[in-house]
Amino acid sequence: MRFVRHSASALAFLCLYTMPLTAQNIGTVRGQVVDSSTRQALAGVTVQIQGTARSTLTGPAGNYSLGDVPAGSVVVRATRIGFAPRQVVVTVSAGGTTEAAFEMSPQASLLEAVVVTGYGTQRREAITGSVASVDASAANVGVKTNVSQMIQGRAAGVEVIQNNGEPGAGAQILIRGGSSVSAKNDPLYVIDGVPINNVATEPDANGWTGNPSLARNPLNLLNPADIASITVLKDAASTAIYGSRASNGVILIETKRGQAAGGATFEYDGYVSTSSPSRHLDVLNGNEYRSFVQGSVADWRKDSTAFSGRHGPADTIFTKHFGDSSATFNALDPSHLGALGTANTNWENAVTRSSITHNHNLAFSGGSEDTHYRASLNYAKEQGVTLSSGLERIQGRLSATHSDLDNRLRIGLNVTSSRVNNTYLTYENQGGFEGGVFENVATFNPTQPITVTDSLGTRYYEVGGTTIRNPVALANQITNIGQTTRTLGNAEAELDVAHGLTAKINVGLDHSNGGRQEYYPKANPLGRALGNGLGQQQNLENSTQTLQTLLTYTGQVGEGNSLDLVGGYEYSKFKTNWVMGQGKDFFTDAYGFNSLAAATTRTTASSAAESRLASFFGRASIGLNNRFFLTGVTRYDGSSRFAAGHKWALFPALSGSWNLKQEGFMQGGPFSELRVRAGWGLQGNPSVDPYTSLITLESGAGAAYPWGDSPHGGVNATSNGNPNLKWEQTSQIDGAIDFGLWNNRVSGSIEYDHK
Repeated sequence: MRFVRHSASALAFLCLYTMPLTAQNIGTVRGQVVDSSTRQALAGVTVQIQGTARSTLTGPAGNYSLGDVPAGSVVVRATRIGFAPRQVVVTVSAGGTTEAAFEMSPQASLLEAVVVTGYGTQRREAITGSVASVDASAANVGVKTNVSQMIQGRAAGVEVIQNNGEPGAGAQILIRGGSSVSAKNDPLYVIDGVPINNVATEPDANGWTGNPSLARNPLNLLNPADIASITVLKDAASTAIYGSRASNGVILIETKRGQAAGGATFEYDGYVSTSSPSRHLDVLNGNEYRSFVQGSVADWRKDSTAFSGRHGPADTIFTKHFGDSSATFNALDPSHLGALGTANTNWENAVTRSSITHNHNLAFSGGSEDTHYRASLNYAKEQGVTLSSGLERIQGRLSATHSDLDNRLRIGLNVTSSRVNNTYLTYENQGGFEGGVFENVATFNPTQPITVTDSLGTRYYEVGGTTIRNPVALANQITNIGQTTRTLGNAEAELDVAHGLTAKINVGLDHSNGGRQEYYPKANPLGRALGNGLGQQQNLENSTQTLQTLLTYTGQVGEGNSLDLVGGYEYSKFKTNWVMGQGKDFFTDAYGFNSLAAATTRTTASSAAESRLASFFGRASIGLNNRFFLTGVTRYDGSSRFAAGHKWALFPALSGSWNLKQEGFMQGGPFSELRVRAGWGLQGNPSVDPYTSLITLESGAGAAYPWGDSPHGGVNATSNGNPNLKWEQTSQIDGAIDFGLWNNRVSGSIEYDHK
């Protein structure tokens, strides 16, 4: 009972504490914002009481009003992209209204006025690390399937290489080069503040006699039209707050949210496009190939006849006489004539096509002053330019925010759910020494037809072996499809505990369920070689649960001096489950992969893995007279994947900048902005498989042992484990000069980094 009484007392105290301030302690700030050159009202300007969460947007007439402002001296700041920021110090009287008007001067911006960074936002001028912002609306032009394509070519130091030309193809993204030889070099993706586990969402295909099809991009779940902003953190100073997962950079993605201004809105946009191969193989057509073979055989016969004339029947040691031939023994012997047909087949044209893509977006948004919402639907279908390749996406998204207690309490919800259906071309990667679809396009006999008809019916033409295959048959006869259903969501709550002090909790869930079905029919030479038909079904389930707790302080220390503090704890749990069923030797191809029980030989397998990551982190940013800025970051990570005694590691960073334009000796001249910054940090890479540090055991037929007259099941060790496995760490230094010339008409950044 004592615990209950104490809990009730604490709850009552919190309820009283979070009640609105009385009119004796608060006032109102209002005013108008205009363009200094045209004197026209400016709408959409963000007006904020610096050091608090109190902010609003100006209306069509440029007016704004901020209530519940603490009485006393406060700094009111106005920002809008394309204009120089303005701020003014006013004194708010208890229960009164204070006027604060702004005249804003047009100015090209190097970056947005407020930039999303790790676990929050920062003013552009206060950022001391290397950060690049990508305008999502400008990047989402043309056929864009995922965020990787939106980033390509839009951020310096970021290299995006697509794995292939398939719809939704996976991509290798390197931010300032790679950091590891053996582990992954992919950046960390953070969507709406929650780091996601960017692993394959579908099981891998088989690589029978070659390499399997490459995985599609896991970020295909996210509709580019739902993305509001993309921020790339490139150096250790800006990424160290993400610690162990940040050695390859961080990509922050913020999705669109509802806006109450203007009432409910309805939006639709869509497009239809077509594409076809732009470059073609320069190979012989059927007539040219026939002429070549017939001419080469004629050369062989001519030289063979001449050779026989020079050397009698008794001369059987031919090798020492090859030197007096005309070297056409390297030509084709007459047996090659039998492989010539009468067709004229362009195998490249036979496996490619003019593909059609269409995309449709539907969005609803609206709300009231306290509650905002946005819901969207997306349907996209993209054909590949080759047969049997394509992507279909059905996606829905909901975002909602609500504020209460006079905006001191803010809650939000974001949910994205998608279904992606993939169709894969067999051996689009490579087919080993036997060749895949594209190798056979270049080497298959162009004088033979795609199909032949005889007494048995119409079927694909094949040469009779298993190492040279009809590429059209490979594309059409072999089934290789995949599906992913993925849900990504987070719920967050923020509470202004005191002036400038905000507490936040964020709970995230990322769950995907992916399937893969393959069938290699006995009607195809490859299917016969694999055991008279092979069918396989796989399922892969990934789940990530994340909990974040943050405490943020933003305040002013005197005039022009700022102090920003962030501290928090983060916990993530990762789970993976995989199961597979396979069958060989089917009496008919009619079942495909749908009835593995019809196979003579059946195989099953499964696996599961689980790991955890716990982190403590903090960041302190100090600004002095809007000239000097210093940022220190530290993060302490612990991962269950590493060996005992090596599970925890510390990742610190330190960076600073000097705004030279604020100095008296830099007034005037061509520079409208000039800033020098430098930083150092230590990052980590946790990309090792779970249980790598442990001895792992496996059961099965090979683990049976005799006991008496009967075999008994047992286990075998499959790995010795590494008791010294620990964090891979990367040290990085960075130096840069940011500049703007002639009112930022020309702007840029010169950077140096070393890993």
